[in-house]
Amino acid sequence: MESWDSSRIKAKELRLEQWGTLKEVQAMAAPLRQAKTRFAAMDYLEEIAVKSPFVSRSGLVARLARRSLRKMVSSTTVAVSFCPEAHYLAAANIDRLYSNAIEPWEFEMNPNKENAGLKARRYLYAPMEYNGKIAVVKITVKEYTENTNVENKLYSIEAIDVDLRA
Repeated sequence: MESWDSSRIKAKELRLEQWGTLKEVQAMAAPLRQAKTRFAAMDYLEEIAVKSPFVSRSGLVARLARRSLRKMVSSTTVAVSFCPEAHYLAAANIDRLYSNAIEPWEFEMNPNKENAGLKARRYLYAPMEYNGKIAVVKITVKEYTENTNVENKLYSIEAIDVDLRA
């Protein structure tokens, strides 16, 4: 099991082949929608949320809760990504990204965060074409214990400056 604080670092170990051939990855990484601002991303998130839950390539089911949408594009969350425009693009395409997301590692729980009712914080990774490269988007899902009767929640995203073709 990986350390709770290594999920961004681990993204640099990802290889294009984990999703398929270059041609397959280019096709799955192509955004369906364009969003360069918080408002445009939020409009798409509102449309996308009603279609959840989503299933990742690795089989994890998660819903996009309407009350989580603002957090997805908050200034605090956007600041973690390598570029605001890449973050907004990822938010506007979260359904497609999630359907292509893989979960190559398991991570320990962060002891500094509120973990009540959580079974795990899961980190999935998906390819996204941005400015001529194939970047990686890290998607965090909160997995709840069975006795909470709460569905897994798509919690946050982060665009990571990795070029899978490199």
